[in-house]
Formats: sequence, C-alpha cells, structure tokens
Amino acid sequence: MVIYCDTMAYYKLYCPCSAREFVEFWEGFYHSRIPDEVYQANLNLGGELTEENVSLLWRWKNERYGSPLIRPTQAILADINSFRKLGHVDQPEERKFWQRVVTITPGVVWQVFLFHMARPQDYPIFDQHVMRSFLALTTGFVRRNPREARMVCRSYERFYSAYGGYKGFFFQLVREAGLPQPKKVDRALWAFGRHLKRLHPVDGPLLKGEG
Repeated sequence: MVIYCDTMAYYKLYCPCSAREFVEFWEGFYHSRIPDEVYQANLNLGGELTEENVSLLWRWKNERYGSPLIRPTQAILADINSFRKLGHVDQPEERKFWQRVVTITPGVVWQVFLFHMARPQDYPIFDQHVMRSFLALTTGFVRRNPREARMVCRSYERFYSAYGGYKGFFFQLVREAGLPQPKKVDRALWAFGRHLKRLHPVDGPLLKGEG
C-alpha cells in the first residue's frame, strides 16, 4: 500500500495551489460520455437500488465492460441494499460484502464500483486516472498505467491493499478542500490523471527537472 504524507502539494498546470483551487480548476476539465445527471439520479440516495438503477449505473460507468456485469449485479441486489442500510461499516462487514462482490468480478476497478453503488459517500470510484493522480501527488512520480488499477483481487487483503491507500487519500483531499460534495473531488482527480497520461509519454517525475 502507498503511504501518503500528512500535507500534500497540489498543482494547477504545475503551479502550486491550495487543495480547493486544485479541485475547482481540474473539475472544469472533466467530461463524461453519459451525463452525470444519469449517474446521480440512479444512485437513488435515500432509498434502495433497483434493477434499473444497477443497469443504468453500469452503462454510465462503462458501456463496453460494465454491461456484462448488469445481470450478475442484479442477482445480488438484496446484498447490495443490505450493505447500503448499515449504519456503520467496520472491516468484518466490508469483508463480508466483498465476498459477495468477488463472485461478480475479480477486477479491483469493478469491485470498487459495486461498493460505490451501495455506499457512494464511503467508497469513491477507482480507476487508472484517479490512481495516477494519487501517485503523482503523493510520490511526485507519474505512472502511466498504475498496476493497482489493473489488479485482479481474489482475496479481501489484496483488494484492501490496492484500494485502501487511495481511499484514505481521497477523503483527506475532501477535508483539505473543504467541499461538501465528494464527487467534485472525484471529477478533479479523474481530469488531472487523464491530463498526466496525455502529457507524459513514459513514466517519470511529475515536475520536469526532478528525479
């Protein structure tokens, strides 16, 4: 697991800035093929997820790779809603839910999205772009294809190792930015990570002249 610092440096086009400035700047470069309004509506916050919600959420996440997971996810809908209803999640409850999730997919990105469907305020979305941002901001090094986002997780320990560091970092950034909407942070990290991949043809230091 990556260990991150108590205080991190954030950048707008490599000019140092505050956490809030980082989020507000990079969120402006975010885009989604299917409007985020579809995603927000189908999280059905305050209620239970339906089969239709699950179908539309997977299509929003990834039409090509997510669609085959619709039916298997609908089959464990009762488990998803039971996990959603828990007042507080400790590691035993998390492990138990993961044991249902792994029957759907071994890929960590998709496993996290199942957690996110159930409890979006507790489990931020995970993919190559946000992981690239995390590594760049915490280590000063850009990895074009972070291995953590490509991991096959057939054990809860491996899942936790791949995702736990990013999850902690995400909520630290939410606190530092002082924003009530965690989704804004997700959008900013996605956009920044995508920018880094375009700008860096190979792995290397975040800032030129370093490393």
